[in-house]
Amino acid sequence: MKFENIYLIFGQEQYLCNEFVDNLVEGVLSPNYKNLNYEYMEGEHITAERIINSCETLPFMEDCRLVIIKDYNYLQGGESKGSEREAEDIANYLTNISPTTCLVFWQSKNVDKRKKLYKTINKYGKIIEFDRLKPYQLEKWLKNRIIRKGKTIKKSVLLLFIENTGYLLKNSLKTLMDIDNEVDKIINYIGNRKEITKEDIDSLITRSLENDIFRMVDAIGKKDKITALRLLNEMLKGGESPFMILNMIARQFRILIQCKKLREKGYSQDLIASKLSLAPFIVGKGLSQSNFFKEDILKQALEDISKVDLKIKTGKLEIKLALEMLVFEYTK
Repeated sequence: MKFENIYLIFGQEQYLCNEFVDNLVEGVLSPNYKNLNYEYMEGEHITAERIINSCETLPFMEDCRLVIIKDYNYLQGGESKGSEREAEDIANYLTNISPTTCLVFWQSKNVDKRKKLYKTINKYGKIIEFDRLKPYQLEKWLKNRIIRKGKTIKKSVLLLFIENTGYLLKNSLKTLMDIDNEVDKIINYIGNRKEITKEDIDSLITRSLENDIFRMVDAIGKKDKITALRLLNEMLKGGESPFMILNMIARQFRILIQCKKLREKGYSQDLIASKLSLAPFIVGKGLSQSNFFKEDILKQALEDISKVDLKIKTGKLEIKLALEMLVFEYTK
């Protein structure tokens, strides 16, 4: 495996950082001599002297020695603990690091790109930021993950899986670790069966509130009163705040108005997603769903929601009844 002498890896997706290190260990070191040619350091008391000594140690019966430094203080933002001379010594060493060493700085916290050490790594090594995956990246990553587990999945079911995880939603806290855990849960559930089905996803993956709101508004647009009320009751029984449900319905109607207006101006789905800071698949659904509503109906719905909200806050209307009344009004 070809490798750089110096890496800095960081970012929101620590799962990918971990995968990167595992791949390095597997690609650079042989199992027979791994313990002799691999060193991992973590914590506040890592010294420049220890790092340099480890990097200068010659590999035993191998071409390379791998050194991992986790959460090095002098790469983080804010004040570093200890002497800045430590960071200076490391930065100077990196300009002439041993050619038989692969040194990896792995940061799980913030990285200060203004620091000399960061700039030195950028000049003499390779910096990789593992940010959250974009929709097409997540689709590819998840499909490969499922294939490696010996299972198959249709694209429509894969997209449903992704949608239900909520990973692509704005401000989502879901990570690839969470999704990988969901994959393992499904694999264990289906046992020897080869294909993951829609029924498996529906049974095992907890839907996000945003997805349920979309489905309910979709049912309202289709004048499907029974489905809309069923979804509303499922959300309430599931412990969702009725006030949050009301706010999310209003948000969805605003998205539909925005999608409608921007499409009329000739904007593409991707450009609309960029302008609204939404995932493309959400905009795609919004564009499709907006076909069920005229713009004046959407505006009227927002006005009605605002009036209902005021009545609730002044004690003139009970929240659950207010939600049901909205569903009845717009599925007539």
